[in-house]
Amino acid sequence: MRHLLRIVCLGAAGIACLLVLAVLWPPADAPLPHPADTRLIRQVRVIDVEHGVAGPPTDVLIERGLITAIGPGLFAAPGVPVLEAGGRYLVPGFWDMHTHAFQRSPQLHLPLMVANGITGTRDLMDCPGVRDALIACVEDKRRWSKAAAEGRMAGPRFVEVASFHFERADLEPGDAAILATRYHARGLDALKVYNRLAPATYQRLATEARRLGMPVVGHLPRAVSLDQALAAGQRSFEHAHLFPRHCSDDADAWRSGALDGEDPVRLAERMVAGFDAPRCRRAFAAMRAGGAWFVPTHVTREEDARARDPRFTGDPRLAWLDPLSRWAWNDDLAATVARYPGARGEAALQAWFEHGLALTGAAYRAGVPVLVGTDTAIGGFRYHDELALLVRAGLSPAEVLRAATLDAARYVRQDARHGRVAVGYAADLVVLDANPLDDIAHARDQYAVLIAGRLYDRAGLDTLLAFTHRQARAPANMAKLLWGFATSSIRSEL
Repeated sequence: MRHLLRIVCLGAAGIACLLVLAVLWPPADAPLPHPADTRLIRQVRVIDVEHGVAGPPTDVLIERGLITAIGPGLFAAPGVPVLEAGGRYLVPGFWDMHTHAFQRSPQLHLPLMVANGITGTRDLMDCPGVRDALIACVEDKRRWSKAAAEGRMAGPRFVEVASFHFERADLEPGDAAILATRYHARGLDALKVYNRLAPATYQRLATEARRLGMPVVGHLPRAVSLDQALAAGQRSFEHAHLFPRHCSDDADAWRSGALDGEDPVRLAERMVAGFDAPRCRRAFAAMRAGGAWFVPTHVTREEDARARDPRFTGDPRLAWLDPLSRWAWNDDLAATVARYPGARGEAALQAWFEHGLALTGAAYRAGVPVLVGTDTAIGGFRYHDELALLVRAGLSPAEVLRAATLDAARYVRQDARHGRVAVGYAADLVVLDANPLDDIAHARDQYAVLIAGRLYDRAGLDTLLAFTHRQARAPANMAKLLWGFATSSIRSEL
């Protein structure tokens, strides 16, 4: 018995040592782009994303990460590398306007974004303190952005970083104001509100945000009406359930909690059936007048609608997910199926999804600006699914392309240097094999991606894909994720 106990103890000690070794193991570095930030792109068709037109083949000169000349027959100095585009199409780099970065994102997520043409990202949840073992903090994101722009790391620029969410229903207004001041001092760009925030706390936070010069972004808290949020100056609203909830004749009853006892399937059916078109038109007009932006992340609602679809649940791109994220993905889908059971539940979710798509299209036609965001696993791949869903919602490929580039830059007020292929603009660019104005699916077919002029050609993009695929299965990353989850200050909220 003692011999057996000794063997068990030694085995446990060995496993513990391996876990510690894996946690302490140095992280892998993703493949870097070609180091030159000066180059000539020859014979490329520049797409004017503002007007939705593609020009004839021309040349584009990049010097020290900026576009310095566009025109036929350009010459570069001896030794300057040349990218022969062969009549392909040049667009600004894509920006994903709803993501979440983790400490392991440089291995698992950021290279995958670049491999899909994403050169900018808006992060919607910072850590609540100065450091966190799981969630990346603003200091990490600023450092990563600088490294990516200097060619020392594979990743997009972080164009806006929002705070940890203001969510607790019992959060006092004064405490929210103190938190906002702390987040401002740490260098965060925006304050994120979430579902359970009380109206008085929301209003105090909005007042503090105006004093600090920080936008309020995120969810529409359940107890706050859309009109109240717009009057308070909320700048962005996330997720496609915004309009199906607000545009129902049951909206006020739902917000008050009067429908809390309703079966979830019946409630979804009821809110879709109770669509109030005049109420929706007023909401669109108020959002347009208030300068509010909408980030629908339709891919998240697609996950609900297709939670039973084996073609979706067996998506081969899930091979790029680490085991912990894959477990969370499956757990979310299983919870959705349990909450909306049977054929009726599936039909209710599909109707909700389609209703959300239709209302996004209606909002855009009414002048509400729409941005492209994912908020989901394998976001690099799913970004292009979101582009396709926005076309399905009724936007043209040209409108979607503008939302993914120039409008995103306008949102963060960086459109003087980003979002166009123009002289004086940052050379964050994507070369595509075919014209995305003809079919937005062509945005998936990257021939090359440049960040600050530094090039990943097709072979380089493939190395990024291979790297993230390997990293998703690396034992060291799994150990670091488990350790991060176990010791994170927000583990109870994930």
